Amino acid sequence: MFLNGATSQLLKTTNLKLGLALLSTAMLAACGGGDSSSSTSPGPLTLNLNSAWEKHVVGGSSVTGAISGYCQGTRVWTLTSTYSGTTLDGKPAIISNEYETDFMAADSNQFCTTYLYNSNDGGKVYQSYYDPKTYVPISSGSNPPTTVYLNQVPFPNSVSAGSSGIWHNTVTYENSVPVASGIQTWSVTADTPTTLMLITNDKAYTYVGKQLLYNQTNYYRLNADNTLTNLRKNIQPTALLTGNGDQNIDEVYQQP
Repeated sequence: MFLNGATSQLLKTTNLKLGLALLSTAMLAACGGGDSSSSTSPGPLTLNLNSAWEKHVVGGSSVTGAISGYCQGTRVWTLTSTYSGTTLDGKPAIISNEYETDFMAADSNQFCTTYLYNSNDGGKVYQSYYDPKTYVPISSGSNPPTTVYLNQVPFPNSVSAGSSGIWHNTVTYENSVPVASGIQTWSVTADTPTTLMLITNDKAYTYVGKQLLYNQTNYYRLNADNTLTNLRKNIQPTALLTGNGDQNIDEVYQQP
């Protein structure tokens, strides 16, 4: 079963170098030949995820990804820096324009070329909407609706390895009928001594029956200067989408 339009867009877009201080204090007392010393161990690396996400949204981003697995090719995807505006139903928003160009292998299957990697339907420019205060994704306000964001929770200011939470839920409509529901979560893991790894996970299910449609995971490096670096994405569409069994797709992004 192919789900079109809004579900395809949801799948495509759903979406700190801080030196670890080593603090040691040595206290030496020379009294009657005796001495004492004590030291404190460094705490866990803690970085500001909320600030990093704000910069990522406001400043925009661009990636070039090598696609492998069930789909083969190259993806160039750009989100522009945001500008102030409103949703289609008049609510305050900051908006980013999305541009995508895909170069697929000549023998690519239909799922890859017409559903997932279709250069934004031949060059169409999509808009992503965000809350101007919390920078969480918000609904476009279209009528009839496409993807509706619910229960958004801003990223926390302070995270360390082991931090996690729910980011938001979604309901996706086609022809005014809800066809898919989703939940996006996030977690932080250890990376290097001076960076952390942010992992966002998006699972979508059929609205009726709650059958898994896809499992998509994005990986970002959380840098010490409160920025995010896109590293890679893994997409696992099920047979309900591909029509050809459960599949696996990787996107690995070029780094400066």
